[in-house]
Amino acid sequence: MEVRRRLICLALLCLLVITASSTNARENKNQPITTPAMPELITQHGYPAEIHTVTTSDGYILTMHRIPHSPRSNATGTKRPVVFLQHGLISSSVDWVVMGPEKGLAYMLADAGYDVWMGNARGNMYSTAHKKLSPMAPSFWSFSWHEMGVYDLTAEIDYVLSNTSENSLNYVGHSMGTTMFLVLMSIKPEYNAKIRHMVALAPVAFLKDTKSPFASISKLLPSGVLFDMVSNWPFFPNKKLSNGLLETFCKKGIITQKMCTTTLFQIGGFNSKQLNQTMLPTILHYFPAGSSMKAWRHYGQLISSGTFRQYDHGLGNFYKYGSLNPPKYNLAVISTFVSLIVGPNDWLATPKDALHLHHLLPNSEYYEVPLAEFNHFDFMWAIDVDTLVNNKVIRLISDD
Repeated sequence: MEVRRRLICLALLCLLVITASSTNARENKNQPITTPAMPELITQHGYPAEIHTVTTSDGYILTMHRIPHSPRSNATGTKRPVVFLQHGLISSSVDWVVMGPEKGLAYMLADAGYDVWMGNARGNMYSTAHKKLSPMAPSFWSFSWHEMGVYDLTAEIDYVLSNTSENSLNYVGHSMGTTMFLVLMSIKPEYNAKIRHMVALAPVAFLKDTKSPFASISKLLPSGVLFDMVSNWPFFPNKKLSNGLLETFCKKGIITQKMCTTTLFQIGGFNSKQLNQTMLPTILHYFPAGSSMKAWRHYGQLISSGTFRQYDHGLGNFYKYGSLNPPKYNLAVISTFVSLIVGPNDWLATPKDALHLHHLLPNSEYYEVPLAEFNHFDFMWAIDVDTLVNNKVIRLISDD
């Protein structure tokens, strides 16, 4: 029975991938859902909110959201240390605020006296614009988290530091947000000087031990120049149709909600006691928020290779890198102090893989959340995320 249930959920997951991606590729009229949108999600709680845009060196136009201060502290005349928050795959800046002021990390950091900036990687619902390319064109989606790290983060970090007159900032990333950070710091090590402290929630670099069917599917996708040419499309875009269906079928008390929660657990690990089922429809209004199929496929390559390395173009590697295999990311040049916070029951970013990363980083420390059932999504949506994770994050960066 258990095997059958997992197969059903896995099939549903595959169907969602195909449906969401093909729907976005076909329909230009089906715009992303927008209400209630950022920054109204923030201002409805009495917090100030700002929208900022930045253009990367390769032409992508990104949206950032900011909470400059808390209504619980003095609003003017105080210079605040900066914290930059970066979401994971198919997520957005909403992750940091959707649970409200008592649970959302962005609010809690603002209350603690920080100037909080939230990034949105290329391809999610807040960053689907380009100086020249249309999001309807396959060429728009020809990127993975490598480009997000090298281009998106450099543009956003430089913009934040310039607009706050700071020399460095604190960085908190979840899942892909940690991958992007490791890419940037290894490819452009000069950016290490711009980061005071990095807190990695559910860090993802190595996926050799992953137990998630969601991740495992990705390693089955072929790669190479020819496949890449015909497979550049969005991955789980945020749409009225798909997200609306998720909202409807995942409401508390609806018979189909069990299938929704089980599907999420198949991705990130089981922990039903920490999932706020009342909040689930609201969460699914904004999640998934979209990314690229290439980013998902790049993670699959990490599973297959067992290493943390750049995108594998197949025979195209000779043209791209001058060698048969993609180069590994050089973790030895990352001088920023990194605090790894790991979920004991995280099926995606397992403790074993996170420990391997810890041993390869020159300056890092390793923590496990003190709850055996804590999973990948609990870092964002757990009922007790404030006491289990967020308070720890604030203590870590406050100690600098």
